[in-house]
Amino acid sequence: MRFGKRKLILSLALTLAFSTLAGCSGNSDTSGNAKNAAAGNGDTTAGGITLELLYWGDDVQKQLVESAAEKYTADTGVKINAQVLPADGTFDTFIQTRLQSGELPDISYMGEADIQKYNEMGILEDISDLLADGSIPEKLPAITIHTPEQKVIGVGLSNQMELLFYSKSKFDEAGVPYPPTKVEEAWDWDTFVSNAKKLTKDSSGKTAADAGFDAALTENYGLGFTAGREFHHFWAANANGGGIVSPDGKEFQWDSPQTTEGIQKLADLVNKDKVASAFSYTWSTGIGSAVDALSGGYAMAVSGSWDLANIKGNEDIGVGVLPKMEKAVTMNAGAPLVVYNTSKHIEEAKKFYAYMVNPENSLDLLKSGAWLPNQADWYTDPALIEQWTADLPASAKETILSYATTEGAIVQWPAYYVPAYLKMNTEYEKSIDQALSGQKSVKEIYDAIMPAIKSLWESGKVS
Repeated sequence: MRFGKRKLILSLALTLAFSTLAGCSGNSDTSGNAKNAAAGNGDTTAGGITLELLYWGDDVQKQLVESAAEKYTADTGVKINAQVLPADGTFDTFIQTRLQSGELPDISYMGEADIQKYNEMGILEDISDLLADGSIPEKLPAITIHTPEQKVIGVGLSNQMELLFYSKSKFDEAGVPYPPTKVEEAWDWDTFVSNAKKLTKDSSGKTAADAGFDAALTENYGLGFTAGREFHHFWAANANGGGIVSPDGKEFQWDSPQTTEGIQKLADLVNKDKVASAFSYTWSTGIGSAVDALSGGYAMAVSGSWDLANIKGNEDIGVGVLPKMEKAVTMNAGAPLVVYNTSKHIEEAKKFYAYMVNPENSLDLLKSGAWLPNQADWYTDPALIEQWTADLPASAKETILSYATTEGAIVQWPAYYVPAYLKMNTEYEKSIDQALSGQKSVKEIYDAIMPAIKSLWESGKVS
């Protein structure tokens, strides 16, 4: 499991959500030290059943989760032993050690790209029944995670997605209209590039649309990417009519001409169009958050929806849909929660699971924008929409609702459903920076690496 900048931001958001549950406390056993985790799961005490929740976080986050555990115990009588690990990449190793000792927790966080690995090990519980019987209401398809056999093994605690942030003042100064907030009205790619050129200026005040513009002296870019890898990168493939692997997992699309062209268009923004600063296939490109970028030398920034939490009170920042190529789409992320089928109290674990993934129990995070609801009716029921959007900028609300209610507009990150994803991505990251930097074309890179990547996909295996 990789813990880059995005992982650390999301781990904070994950645990902050549980603070909204801490309205009262009980007498639950919530010892939070990971060193005590070897006590095992599902212990029956004089007070009843104890479930173990394993998660990553720091000391502050640990206190919030323990408060949530106390609240659940007060409500149900089921004790929650909440065990914390640091967000430093050791989570995967710890789970592997617990597996070898036969002492897995009942429930835990899981990295998006790790869930198929643990499914392949045969230790994740099928939670399809919770969705079928209504214990968990319908979740968004993009954060509902299936096995290759279409069993549901997890749902994301939050629905994260790529958004286009922009500075109103910089748009006003350049006389450029604001980006649309409706999927069906998304700028086509040529319009997007044309507007980005008008927003890119060199030290003499010339824009990238003007004769004599000197890209080497760029002081203000039309566009910046806060991150450049995986779902921050792959959305362009789908936007151009391609993809990585089809949603049903049956078709390899990564080597298609449409995918190749879509990724090339991203690289061209830097190397040909001269409207974006250089970026590589990394979780952090160095321009900071969307707020950092827009308050500095950028007019637009492509970033994750969690950046909405950073723009509160900033009247200069607006939000719009990403530009379209063949179609207008975004791509999602969001760490899931899982149940282990080794639990000694599987039904109680599932009930606790249903409680934890209920948006009502993370309302403060939803209001902040750090999270977006994982449940379909929270985007269609006016009363539910009002609960979490009242404090968001109008442009953000319109953009998010448009994505969530437009069929096919949120593409699921292949990390969720492709067993060989980790191996495929490891192979991909070895070479793609040569194309992003302009040293080679995307086609040249793809011609060289896609046979090996496709072979990994055809294996159908994580390991």
